[in-house]
Order: sequence, then C-alpha cells, then structure tokens
Amino acid sequence: MRSRPAKPIRDIVGADPAANLREPRNWLAGVALPRLGSRSEIANTHRQLLGLRPTVPLFAVIGALIWAGVMLWHIPLTASIQGAWLAAGGVLTSLFAVFGLREATPKAGEVADTARGLVTLSAAAGLLWSTLPVISDVPFAIVLSISMLVLGIVALSPMPLAAMAYMVAFAVTLVTRLDGFASSAAAVVVLSGALTLYLAGRRTLIDRIETSMRDLSEQRVRRLCSTFETCGSGWFWETDVDGRITYISPSFGAAHGTTSDQLIGRPLGELTSLDVDDPDEAATSLRTLEFHLQGKLPFHDVVIPVLFPVGIQWWSLAGTPIYSQHGHFEGFTGIGGDLTDMRRSEDRAMRLARFDPLTGLANRITIRETLESALVSHGGVVPQRCALLLLDLDRFKSVNDTLGHPVGDKLLEQVADRLSTLVGADGRVGRLGGDEFAVVVRDAETLGGLSAFAQRIIDYLSAPYTVEGHRIIIGASIGIAIGPDNGHSVDALMRNADLALYAAKSDGRGKHCFYQSGMHRNAETRRQLENDLRSALAGDGLSLNFQPIVETASETLVGFEALVRWHHPRHGEIPPSSFVPIAEETGLIDGIGEWVLRHACMVAAKWPEHIGIAVNLSPIQVTNPELPTLVINALAQAGLAPARLELEITETVFLEENPVTRATLQRLGAIGVRLTLDDFGTGYSGFSYLTKAPFKKIKIDRSFVSGASEHGGQKAAIVRAIVALADSLGMITTAEGVETHDDLDIIRRIGCTQVQGYIFGKPMPWAEAGMLARSETPIAPSGVKSNRPRRIAMLRRATILHNGRKRNARLRNTSDTGAMFEARWLPKPDDRVTTFVEGQQPRTGIVRWVEEDRFGIHYDEQITVSAIEAEERAA
Repeated sequence: MRSRPAKPIRDIVGADPAANLREPRNWLAGVALPRLGSRSEIANTHRQLLGLRPTVPLFAVIGALIWAGVMLWHIPLTASIQGAWLAAGGVLTSLFAVFGLREATPKAGEVADTARGLVTLSAAAGLLWSTLPVISDVPFAIVLSISMLVLGIVALSPMPLAAMAYMVAFAVTLVTRLDGFASSAAAVVVLSGALTLYLAGRRTLIDRIETSMRDLSEQRVRRLCSTFETCGSGWFWETDVDGRITYISPSFGAAHGTTSDQLIGRPLGELTSLDVDDPDEAATSLRTLEFHLQGKLPFHDVVIPVLFPVGIQWWSLAGTPIYSQHGHFEGFTGIGGDLTDMRRSEDRAMRLARFDPLTGLANRITIRETLESALVSHGGVVPQRCALLLLDLDRFKSVNDTLGHPVGDKLLEQVADRLSTLVGADGRVGRLGGDEFAVVVRDAETLGGLSAFAQRIIDYLSAPYTVEGHRIIIGASIGIAIGPDNGHSVDALMRNADLALYAAKSDGRGKHCFYQSGMHRNAETRRQLENDLRSALAGDGLSLNFQPIVETASETLVGFEALVRWHHPRHGEIPPSSFVPIAEETGLIDGIGEWVLRHACMVAAKWPEHIGIAVNLSPIQVTNPELPTLVINALAQAGLAPARLELEITETVFLEENPVTRATLQRLGAIGVRLTLDDFGTGYSGFSYLTKAPFKKIKIDRSFVSGASEHGGQKAAIVRAIVALADSLGMITTAEGVETHDDLDIIRRIGCTQVQGYIFGKPMPWAEAGMLARSETPIAPSGVKSNRPRRIAMLRRATILHNGRKRNARLRNTSDTGAMFEARWLPKPDDRVTTFVEGQQPRTGIVRWVEEDRFGIHYDEQITVSAIEAEERAA
C-alpha cells in the first residue's frame, strides 16, 4: 500500500497544541500534536504524551489470536457470506496486530498518519467484533464479543477518538442487527459511554499535553539557564524591595575575583565605581540605574563600572520588577553580562583612532580637537591667546634611508619623550605623521615668550641621541601660528603654522618662525620656484662657474671649485642658497648633484693635468650607497684621472653614526679621489670627524678667514689652531673667503697651504677658467688692503662729552664700529668720549685718529648701520 507523504507537524498543529485541540473543528482531526524541534522529540512525545503504551499492540495481538481461533472453529471455511466475513476478519485482525507492533514506535514525521491509521483500524475492529455473535456459532460468542468491547475500550482509552470509533461501531451493529427495546437501550448505553469516554479522554489528553509541555519548557529553561551561567555568557541576579542583592549566579564570583556571598546584601547601586577614565560616563550610568530601581521600571543595557580585586569591571545590566500575586512589589530580577573585554577592545580601538600607535602621542584628529577647544575657550570676555607649533625634524630622512626604519622609529620615540618632558602641562604634544610633530599651547602667555619656548624645543631636540649603538644628531624647525590672531579656525591655524614652518626650513633649518601675512605669497613663489627648478634641470637651465684655488706660497693655480648657477628667465640669477635647500627638500638634489659632477669632470678633462677640480656634495648625496658607482662612471665618461677630482663634504654628514655613510666614503677614497672636509670650524665641528673618512684636506670656513687680520680679534688664533691640527694629521688646508691683502698676509704667515677667494678671482665661466688654467704665470692678488665696515654719510649736529665738558661737533659719517666728526676743537688720540647725536642713542668710545678739523671715534659696542637707520626713522 502506497503511503501518503506525511504533512509537516507545523501544518497540523499550532504553537499551542492544547488550544489547537480545544477547537471544535479539530475534534475529529485525529489528534493534536505539539510543535517540536527534533525528530527524537516527536517520537518521544508520541509514546509519552499520547500514551501509546503496550496496551494497543497487546489488544491487537490478542484480537488476532482469538479471531484465528474462531476461524479454526469454522474450518473448512465455506464459500458463503460467513466464510468471507471470517476471512476478512482474519486479514483485518492481522493487519491491526502488525500495525500495533510497528506503529507503537513511529518514525519522525509519521505521528499524524499513525494516529489516523489507529482511528480507522479501531472503527473496523469495533465493527468486526460486534458482529461476532451474529456471524459465528462459536460457544460464548456474545461473551467473547463483550469481552473484546471492554478490552478495546481499556486498550484504546489513551486515544479518545480511536476508543470512540471502536465503541460507535459496536453501537451501530447493535442497532442494525438486534431487535427490540433491549438492543436499542444497549446501543444508547454504548454510544453514551463512547461519548463520555471520548470527552473524558480528551480532557485527560489535553491535561497530559499541557503538563508535559510545561515540564519540557521548564527543563529547557533550566538547561538554557545552566548553560548561560556555566559557559560564562552572563549571570542572573535578584534584589529585594530595598534594592539589596539576594541572589547572584555562583559562577559570577570566580570570574570577578570574589564570591557571591560577599555581594549578597549589598545595594546594587553601591557597586558602581567612579574611579575610571571617564567619571562623567560612570555617574550618568549610576543615575540611570537608580532612576529605574527607584521608579520600579524595567531597564536594559545599562552599563556600569564596578571595582573588584582584579580591577575595574564593566557590567551590562537588564532587569524587570517582580510583583506578587496581590500586586505588591518584591524587588528586581534580571541578567548581567561582563563587557570588560569588549570595553577594553573599544578603548584600544579608540586609542588607535585618537593616538599615534608608535609614540603614544595624540594624533592629528586629537590635536585638531584640542586646538578647536582652545580656540573656543578663548572666545570669552578676556580671551587668552593659544598657539600651534608645528615641528619638522631636520635630517630625519637620512636616518631612515641609511640606518633603516626600525632605528628611525626608535628615534621618533625618543623625540616624543623629549617633547613630552619639555612641554609638560603647558601644552599638548602630538605626532601628525612621519617626522612632523605639533604642540598646542592653550595659554601662550604663561610660557614667558613663545620664541624662547620654541628655541628651547629646538635646542633640546638637537642634542645627540643614541639608538642601538648609533650616535645620531638631528635638528628641528618650528613654525608658529597664534590664535585667534593668525586664524579663527583650526584649518586656518594649521595652514598658517605650516607656512611658518616652511619659512623656518627655508631660512636654514634649526630655526623657528612666526606666521606673517606675506607667507602665502612666499609659499606660492617657492612652489613656482620648485617647478621652474625642475624645468631648469630637465632643460639644461643650469650652468657651472669655476673659482680659482691658489697655492699660498707661490700664488700659482692648483685647481678650481665648481659652483652651480641658475639664471632664471624672469628673476635673473638665483643664488644657490635659495634653490639648493628646495632641491634637498624635493629630492632634486640627486639629479642636480649628478649633473654638476658629470659636467665638472668633462670641463676639467680639458685642462692641464696638474689642475684639479673640486665638487661639493650634499649630505643627502653622501648617504646614497650608489655614489661611488656614479663617481666612477663620471670619471670614465670624461676621461679624468681620479686624483684630479676633489669631493667636498660638510660635517653634517657625520651627525648620524651611519656605517653606510662611512663605507661610502671609504669606497670613494679607494677610488683615488681626494676627500675634503668643508666648512671646518662651523656647526658641529669635532676632531673625531677627521678620523671617520680618508680626508686629504681641511677647508677653513670664510667666517674665520674674513677679518683674520683685525687687531685684537680671535679669528687668526682659530685659523692657526686649525692649520696646526691639519699639519699634524698630514693634511693640507685651504682658506676660503680671502678678499683683502691684510687677510692674505696673515693667512700666509700662519702657513695655510691654499687660498680661495675674490682676491685671486671671482667665480668665472668655463671658457675663462680654461684660459686661466692653461696660463703658466702666477696669479697676482687684487683687492683692497683691509676690510672696512660699510659707512653711510650723514650730516647731524652732535654734542661730545670730553674731559667733563660738552662740546659741539658735527657728524659726517658713521659705520658699525665708529663714526667721524668735524669740530673747531680737537681731542687727542686715545681720549675717552661720549657722543650725543640727534636721533641716536648716546654712545661711548675712544678717539682713534685726529686730522686737521676731523677725528674718528671707535665705539665700545658695535651697532649695525641698519640699526642706526632704524633709530633715525624712529626719531
């Protein structure tokens, strides 16, 4: 027999099986089954809720055996209605027995079909056993039929509809097969019993289903609650009328470093701790919790911080008020969860979003918020000025390029520590990215001068660092914008401070600069200059000039220094001091340096072999490990001997203890080129630098050479010490910037090997340099005898205090160091006097010379001509 596909359980019953069964339209639907989640529960419910105990299969098997006995009684079966009925009864009882044995444990999804099949077979069995006294002449047939009626009622009683069908079949047979009042009365009794049994059984079935469902629900709830507590997902709590904890999950204590007993009896609100990073948030949460507890209102997702021995823990609480049957408030019950790990993750994410992960300083977002807050707070009645200082580290890129990013990162950490220590509570320090830092000062007036503060930062950051055994020296440039003077918004202050920083870097680095209104124009000019420099490099817009280098003793030419020049099509000659820093910042210096090296070698190759060529190298070029290869290629391309090439290197190359740089210099020395330490005596001079590379020459900076012949000065002593040091190391010396005969004489007497300066020639084009190189005659020095300060002519009435008397005089001209006066009276040389000139401050000095009606005074304190002019304008 083909079985119909079983309907899903949810199509047969609703969410409430008992209510489903109470519906009249469902009385004859078979049986109501609960909606269950698994097949094992379906089968279990079929046995336990519907009560299909072994009575049904036992009844079916007994019926089959008895009917078999009846059939044996009538053997051989005749081909009559009686025989056919007996045979049909045998088949039916056998099927009932097989069904009872098999369907007592139905498969999942076949419960409804089992119930309907049982009802159908029960009705057929009732009809079969009710006709036994009529069809069969077995002794005691009526007794046997009534016994089967009783046995069927007992066996099928757990299934009211099946029992009713069984009894109704008996009643129908009694009415149709028996005669008289007795049969009718018996039928009425059977039907009444069937209805009563059905209603009672139905009530029993409903109660059994409801009880079983409640038991299942309670078991499921207990199981879920136990799992919820034991797996650490959360915990349960209860409070009494006064808000004191009466119950808390046992697993809660172990997870929080305490015990449940220590929390029992404590008010729930007293567990909140305000000792957190954001006490305002904690206070708000406490007020929210107390509001709901006092108002007896349900709440959820109230997060509170609680102090435990293991530290601050964050709870998420949800609670519902408890009321008795009479409506009296009895407290709260609820659940809680530990959000500590989630809060810590959120805090870490927030810190990553607001703070620099490398240095721990505030990042750009936080600095902007701090600056915005400072600007807002200064909008009161008496606003205080705030300030933004943008810092950029000088020479940091070379540290990264040569020593690697790990060393660079550690250096940035040390810079951050120094900045934080120096700034302290006076401001907030942040890192904007790379090697750019920022300091926000809320009250600039308390620092005793932003200029001095900025200089302290520069000095502190410029002190040597030690990172992984490397001694590193960097610097810092600072741009300063003051709010609200230089901007009323964060963007305006950031932009203007950046312009000031740009100006500070352009001014030679290691300096600080305040924003000025003209910086926008200067920045645009500089940007345009950068673009033009790129075009000049690509289009042969650069040129070389060559300045002679002369042997001091014989005044013969020994070489030239190649100096790059840029003639701008609109702005004319632009000095290297203006465009070289731009090239270094923009990365153009490598291309310019290579161009200078190749062209200088090509020009020098045409000169006599005893004439050398000197080329300046930027510190950025020296950090390039490919520099030796570039030099070899340039020498080979020009056909120039390595010994004729001189590479001038400044001391800033050695600010970082860089093994790559030292290796590069050693490779250059091995090639055969000569290395010169340029600008010796300035900046970071140290004797140790002379041992870090195979130097052949020391170049004495012009700041010591110019004016070395001045009486009483210290420059000559410094030059003498440098020359003595070079002689002891077997190096030659070159004095650069010699312009007067007096300076040349002192340099010659000191013993300096070579001279370079205007006295022997200014930088000249390559053609003129070639003619001078091929000349075999010594170069005669030309120039003034001595340095003389710039003088300005002016005619002013003056009073001179001389020997206690004030005398009239007339000022004729003045300079940085003195002045010339005209008078009818004359002092003597070496007399002490004080001058009072209209529009100028009184000055004291000594009379140096007296001629006719004029005399010269040398002032004790120097003052620049520009300062004198400023005094004149102010007067």
